[in-house]
Amino acid sequence: MQVRQSVTPQAAIRRLAIAIALAMAFTFLLHTVPASAITRAQVIQRANTWVQKRVPYSQSVYYKGYRRDCSGMVSMAWNLKRSYTSRTIGSVSMRIAKSKLRPGDAIHTSGHVAIFGGWANRSHTKYIALEQSGRGKPALKRVKAWRGGATALRLRGIKNNPTQRKVAAANPPVVVAAATGIPETVPAAIPVSAPFN
Repeated sequence: MQVRQSVTPQAAIRRLAIAIALAMAFTFLLHTVPASAITRAQVIQRANTWVQKRVPYSQSVYYKGYRRDCSGMVSMAWNLKRSYTSRTIGSVSMRIAKSKLRPGDAIHTSGHVAIFGGWANRSHTKYIALEQSGRGKPALKRVKAWRGGATALRLRGIKNNPTQRKVAAANPPVVVAAATGIPETVPAAIPVSAPFN
């Protein structure tokens, strides 16, 4: 004999609320995870491609899958799955202190976002921006002054560039010809640092 359990309206509402909360959490996670992990060097390289190709600004036209405005360029540089807006780019990034900025992070001001390329002076009042800056202009790299109200953003999951190990220059023995006293070969210069993969 099968016993049917009746569900009270309160229990049904509770189950529905839990289902909605889980769906929202899943959607949030789906849209906040970058397409793939990316290094800071790759971010700068990707942003520079738009600068070099002089991709023109547009809020409605796309270039290789990304909207050609400021947040579209940052979305492309960060290798995100889609173009975010300057209002929604914060959902895939986190705020950091100005002192923690590193190339590949972003600078967010009211209605605008740009890739941070590095500091342009020692006092950290000017920085290099890679950005789409406005109608009628192509993507560009320029020095900008830090403004009050600017926010530093870091892509969640960004990887630092691989470190390079320094290799001490070896002093190979020099073979001297007995007859002349002159070295037979001059050793090639050995790089002081070389990357190890």
